[in-house]
Amino acid sequence: MKLTIIPIDGAVTEDGKSYIGLDLSSCGIPSDVRALQWQDTTGWVEFWDKPNEDIVTLPSWVNCCLTAWDQANNPPPPVPVPPTAEQNKQTAIGILQSTDWTQIPSVSDPALSNPYLANKNAFDLYRNSVRQYALNPVAGDINWPILPVENWVSV
Repeated sequence: MKLTIIPIDGAVTEDGKSYIGLDLSSCGIPSDVRALQWQDTTGWVEFWDKPNEDIVTLPSWVNCCLTAWDQANNPPPPVPVPPTAEQNKQTAIGILQSTDWTQIPSVSDPALSNPYLANKNAFDLYRNSVRQYALNPVAGDINWPILPVENWVSV
């Protein structure tokens, strides 16, 4: 790992990827440290008012700096924007269109179709629940009804 830390700039560079302006104030970096340079197993600490100090282990405060770098490199995902009423209406219309086939009379009539859809009533209830959002759309997240599982019966 190649690492550079410049406390006054809030700068941490790890393997060539830099973030500047990080809040390192809680890391406990001694006030006389100007920079830290590290390459794999050795490095040095640069001071404002005394000669550089060679190091073979990273100071404990480096972990805090790496955590700040990690948080900048892996920000939390953005908060999703809830759907608008129009988006929910379009979703409802799409659901209704995808289940229109359940409304064909022959699909659920054992005299006309073998096998036939035995649970058409479950689809009717499902579609009625969804239809409410198509007719009276609301904004926000919706707990959509659960699509029934097709139950086909042979005569």
